[in-house]
Amino acid sequence: MTIYTDGACSGNPGRGGFGVVVVDEYGTELERHSEFSEKTTNNREELKAILWAFMKYGVTSDEWEQAPIVYSDSAYAVNTLTNWMFNWYHHNWVKANKQTPENLDLIKPYFERWMQGYRIDLRKIKGHNGNEWNELADQLATGKEKP
Repeated sequence: MTIYTDGACSGNPGRGGFGVVVVDEYGTELERHSEFSEKTTNNREELKAILWAFMKYGVTSDEWEQAPIVYSDSAYAVNTLTNWMFNWYHHNWVKANKQTPENLDLIKPYFERWMQGYRIDLRKIKGHNGNEWNELADQLATGKEKP
């Protein structure tokens, strides 16, 4: 299973949303999902998309070899959830600059689920590069396409 996620925001902060597209191993679309918020940021929506996919499709340790590949075009979101959050956790959720990480209310639930043994294979994909499913996730995030 492969999942494509994207977040979008008009104004930063402003009205925004996220989109998710789930595809099986044969390239058949299984599900699409989107949600919207009135006052949000692009980074929040990127994280919310990944968090939604993780909560719904994350697998436990006995299924790790079947963990879904989750693509995001956000370097911030991918770095946060695959690297930075672990350092922040070990420093009591404080960054190197002594500030609290932004979007901690979204990062902590992801981290807690990860600590419970759930996994996804989170990867960075280049955005707006012609990938059909990434483009659809973007269209869902902006409201140009319906779930």
